[in-house]
Amino acid sequence: MSGGVTLAGMVEACPIVHGETSCADLEGIVSGASEVSSLVVRGSGGEIGLLPRAAFMSRMAGRYGYGRSLWGRQPVSALTTWTVPAVLEHTRVVEAAALMFDDAEGYRDLPVLDDAGEPIGVVRPVNVMRALAELTARRAATDELTGAASRAHFIEELDARVGALAAVHGRAVLIAFLDLDRLKPVNDLYGHSLGDALLRSVARRVGAAIGGSDMLGRLGGDEFAVIASVLAADRADAEDQAVALGERLRAALAVPDPELPAEAESRASIGVAVATGDTPASAVLRAADEAMYAAKSAGGDRVRLGLGDAPHRPAVATHGLSLVYQPVVETLSGAVTSVEVLLRETFPDGSLGFPVERMRRVARSGGTLALDRWVLARACAHMVEWSHSDPEHAASRIHVNLAPESLREEGLADAVITTIDASGLARDRVCLELSEHSGTEDLTAALPQLVAVHRAGIALALDDMGATLGALRMLGSTLPVDTVKVDRQVVVGAGRGLAFDVEMLALISKLCDLYALEVIAEGVETPEELQAVRDAGIDRVQGFLYSRPLGADAVVAFAAPSKDLA
Repeated sequence: MSGGVTLAGMVEACPIVHGETSCADLEGIVSGASEVSSLVVRGSGGEIGLLPRAAFMSRMAGRYGYGRSLWGRQPVSALTTWTVPAVLEHTRVVEAAALMFDDAEGYRDLPVLDDAGEPIGVVRPVNVMRALAELTARRAATDELTGAASRAHFIEELDARVGALAAVHGRAVLIAFLDLDRLKPVNDLYGHSLGDALLRSVARRVGAAIGGSDMLGRLGGDEFAVIASVLAADRADAEDQAVALGERLRAALAVPDPELPAEAESRASIGVAVATGDTPASAVLRAADEAMYAAKSAGGDRVRLGLGDAPHRPAVATHGLSLVYQPVVETLSGAVTSVEVLLRETFPDGSLGFPVERMRRVARSGGTLALDRWVLARACAHMVEWSHSDPEHAASRIHVNLAPESLREEGLADAVITTIDASGLARDRVCLELSEHSGTEDLTAALPQLVAVHRAGIALALDDMGATLGALRMLGSTLPVDTVKVDRQVVVGAGRGLAFDVEMLALISKLCDLYALEVIAEGVETPEELQAVRDAGIDRVQGFLYSRPLGADAVVAFAAPSKDLA
C-alpha cells in the first residue's frame, strides 16, 4: 500500500558536469548557485558520481586561501565520490532511505537517473526522510487490509470527539460496534484469502453507508466500529439515531456483494451507544461492545442499544484455563534467559487455544485485572517451584502480560505487588508486558501506577513494538520500560527482505541501544527471520524456531540442554 511511495516529485535539478571539467571552471558555475546541494559528475566511462557543493567550495577556499591555486587546474573527477549509488525516479522511498546512509559520511544526497540511465538531478535526505515519516504515520493510522482507520487512530478520534462535547450543546457522538457472525467458519471452510476478502467487503459496504464526517475503524480481527457526530434534541433522540445507524449498517451488510461468493457472506451483530458529554469515551465504547455481545447472544444479525450502566463485577471463572510458557533464548549461547507465560483454554473438542471469547466476557464484566492477578499468581508459583527443583536451569525471569483494561484500574500497583509478594518470588524476577496496542493514552494515564510498580523492583516491557508505531516516541520518556519486544509482523517482513520492516527492525534495535534497553524479537519461526534479527543486532528471540509454548513441567527440561540450541 503506502510502501509504494516513490521519489517522483522529490528530484531537484542540479548542474551535471563531465569529470574532466576543471575545478576552476566548475567554481564559476556553482559559486552563485547556493540553492544547489550537490552536483552530478559523469565519468569518461559513463559512470556517475556525486560532488557535494559545500565540500567543493570549502576545498577550493582551502586553508589560508591556497585551495584555489592547488585545485583550480585539477579535474572535478579528483574530488568526486564515485561509490554513491544512483536511483531512479520510481525508486521507493524506503529503498532510497536505506541507500542514503554511509558509515563515514552520514546521510548524503543521491544522484537520480531517468529510465534511459541519464542523470536528471539529485534527491536530498531531508525530503526522503520527510516522505518516510508521512508514510509511517499513514501506515500507523490505517488498517492495511481494509483501509479503515486503525484501532489506535479510531480511539484517538473517539476521545477527541467525546472530549469536545462538553463545550457544545445539542450534539451527541454515536458509536456502532460491529462483530461479524461468520468470519471463523469462512476462514475454516474456505481459507483465509476468502476471509480477508470478506473483511475488505465489509469495510467497503459499511464505508458506503456512513456519512462523510463519520469514521470507520477496524478494532481487530472481525470487529469494526463507526463514530458519528449528530445533532440531538435530548438523549432519547440520540439513542433513536444510534439504533437507526446500527440498522442502516446491518442493512448494508444484508445486501450481497457481487464480488463475494454466497458462502463467504456474513451478517453482523451490532451494538450501539451514545455519548452526550458526561461519559468517558472508554465507557461509551465498552457500552457498545457489551451491547454487541448481547446482540450476538440473541442469535446475531441484530442491533442492541447499550445503556452504559456500570456493570456488576462477578468473580472471574477460571475453569478450563491453564498456562503455557515460551522460552526466550539468547542466540549466541543458546541459554534460556526468561520465559513468557501465555493463557490458554481447553475447548469442548479437547483443543487448546487462546480464550478470545472468555477474555471478551471478562473484559465486559470488569474482571480483567482479577484474571491478570490469577495468571500472575500461578506463574510466580511455578517460578518458585522451578527454582527449588532445578535452580541451575530455572529461567531468571518470567514475563507476564498485562491486559490494556487492567491499566485503567486505580489499584493496579497494589494488586500486582501484593500478588507477587504473596508467592514468595523476588520482585525482580517478574517482568510485566504492556502491549503497544494499549495505546499511548492508556499508558500515559497509567503512568503513576506503572512508576510505582517499577520502583517496587518489578521490570516492565513494551510488547508488540512496531505493530502500530505509536509507542516509539515513548522510548526514553518517563515510561519506565526495561525491555522492548519486537512485534512478529516486523520480524516476518524483515525475514522476507521487505525494506520497510528491515529498517524498522534496525531502528528499534538502535533506539534500544541508545536507551540501554533489552530487546527481544518475537515470533521467530524461520532461519531467514533469525538472520534478519541478528543482522539488526538483536540476540534474544522467542518463537517456534526454538520452541513452541511448553507446559510447566517441560520448561526446565527444555532449558537444561539449552547450550546446544545456539
